[in-house]
This record gives sequence, C-alpha cells and structure tokens, in this order.
Amino acid sequence: MMKAQFRNDFEKDFSVETCKAKFDAGHIDKDSWGGYSKLYYDPLNKIDQRTNIAKRSYETQKKLQTQKASIDTQTGGAGTAGTALVPIYPDPNVVNRTIRQTPLRAVTPRRAVRGLTYDYIPLTAKGGAEWKAENGAIGVQEDTYDRQSVAIKFLYAKGLISGPAIAGMRGFIDPTQLDLSVKTDSIYEAEEDALINGDASTSPLEPSGMIKLITTNTTNRSGDNPSLPLIRAELATTFNAKGYPTIAVTDATTHNYVKGLLLDIQRNVSNPSEGILGFGIPDAFEFDQLMFIKDIFMPTAANGKRILFLDMRYIFFAVLQDLTYEEKYTDQDGYVYMLKEYLTVVNTFEAASSQMYGIA
Repeated sequence: MMKAQFRNDFEKDFSVETCKAKFDAGHIDKDSWGGYSKLYYDPLNKIDQRTNIAKRSYETQKKLQTQKASIDTQTGGAGTAGTALVPIYPDPNVVNRTIRQTPLRAVTPRRAVRGLTYDYIPLTAKGGAEWKAENGAIGVQEDTYDRQSVAIKFLYAKGLISGPAIAGMRGFIDPTQLDLSVKTDSIYEAEEDALINGDASTSPLEPSGMIKLITTNTTNRSGDNPSLPLIRAELATTFNAKGYPTIAVTDATTHNYVKGLLLDIQRNVSNPSEGILGFGIPDAFEFDQLMFIKDIFMPTAANGKRILFLDMRYIFFAVLQDLTYEEKYTDQDGYVYMLKEYLTVVNTFEAASSQMYGIA
C-alpha cells in the first residue's frame, strides 16, 4: 500500500530504495542535492523521526546481541574446570579459617634454661627478726627453703612437600613457605593451649597450664556470673597471699559480661594494652590493677567458664631450645622439614594468682 501511494501521489520513477529513503528512519539515500543525507527533524515542516531512530537503533542492537559470536565463553566446550578457552585464576592468598589469636603467649616471658628440668628454690618461710635489749642474747632466725623441679617438654610440627607439588605450584604459591607458616601457627597455638589447659597428670607429654597449676586461691561461682565486688575480692585474696595479679584471662562471653558491668558505671572503657605492652590486644580493658583479655582457648561450656587472675612476676616459659627449623633427610620425592622446641610452663608461686570457676 505504501509503495502504491508513494508511486501514485509523489514519484513517477518509483523504486524500493527511494521508498525506504522517504519513509524508513534508519535508511539514508541520495538527497535532492546529489549527496547522501537524511532529514530527520524539521519542526517547521512537522518532521520528527527521533523516536523512530531510537527504536531502530534498539532493534539493531538486539539483533546483534542474538547473533552467534565467533568466540564466546562456551567455545571449545567444557575444560578441566569451566570452559576450554577460559582459564581459572585462583587467588594465591590463602584464606586461613583456622586462625586463632594467642594473646597470653604473647605476654608471657620466656627464660633460657639448661638441663632437662627447670629447678628453682623457693623461700617458703622466714625466721623473721626480733627486738632485744642492749647486749641481750640473740637467737638464730632460721629461714625455710625448698627445691622444686619442672620437666622440660618437647613440641614438634613436621612437614613434607612432594616434589610434584613444588614443580606444579611454581609461579603460583610457594608450597614450602605456605606449609611452614601453617606449621608455625600450629606451634604457637599449641603453646597457648598448654599455657591455659595443659594437664601433665592426664597427658604426661605436655606441661601443666594455669588451670591445673593454680590450686590455692579458687572461687566456685556454681553457675552464677561474676560481679565487680567479687572480682575485687579475688584481688584482695591474692594480695593477702602476697600476690599482685596484673592480667585477667577469660572467654569472650565472660569478657563481654564484665565489660558490660563496667559500662553501666563508667560509660567508657579504654583499651590500655597498646600503652602497657607496646602492641595491642583486641578488646582488652582495664579494671583496677588488671588488664582483662579474652582468649579463645579458655573454657566456654555452660557453668564451666573461668577467669584466671595471673601474677605475671612468677609465670613464664622455661626454654631449653626455642623454635628451631630443621631440614630432614628423606628418600622420598619431596622436601621434609621439622619445627621443634623444648620448653615448659612454669608458675613459681601459684598462690600469688587465683581463678574463679563455675561461671555461667
């Protein structure tokens, strides 16, 4: 119909190309001056093809999108992982979902010792001194000493990286460095766990930790929560036993509970760890003489949580040999090494510390 109308009313020399040039917004043909142009907007003559041009452009793009590309993400079919022509690029930064902080280990001193036991001599009682008259008889004041011995324990972590793994991972991840970093973390975490939960009576190859060593001053909460007066009572108990705890270690739940008690009073709790230690311990806060820290290795069972009030003057690692890297011989196709250290946990005056247990 368009062709017929155009042919009868406007043009004697009708052609399809001329028709498109007249009515198709996207078609450009020769104009009246012999060039190639297209009048698409002339308000005086009521010509406005802008909407039609936009529609034509959209339709054209839609057609191009549905056309098959010469190479797309499916070209070549399935590969080993994904598609044949598109490689996989794993992030070489390994996400450590097993990481655990070791704050108590970080603040515990390490002392070099000799021999396979750490032996020390505590002064347990003084004979004292007495007032006498001039030229009066003076008796001998006898002091009491003792001898204590703590066995050195041996901690190991062994690694073996196969030759094919070293060759195959070249340029991506260094497997020896990766394995070494993981084994080092394992050594640190074993130290932290032993420092708190070690029990030589049931596991003779490990040292005893603070929960087992602190026996003189203990308070059973019997499933109840601590309170600020009770915490101060613990400090008074240790003070009367000649102690002066400076660090309190507990689990995250009890840590938050005690912090909440302080916030109700102070409205602001500062973190003193960076100023005291030179490095920060997350969420540490100060109460009286104590720096409260939370530790993931502390017990978390209901009615089994604890707070350890530690006098750090008497607590340390006795170290015969600190962390050592040692390569080992092997007839396997691989690289074998060992991390080792010889040390034990020592608390030379357990009565100077205390613990509150049975917390809800």
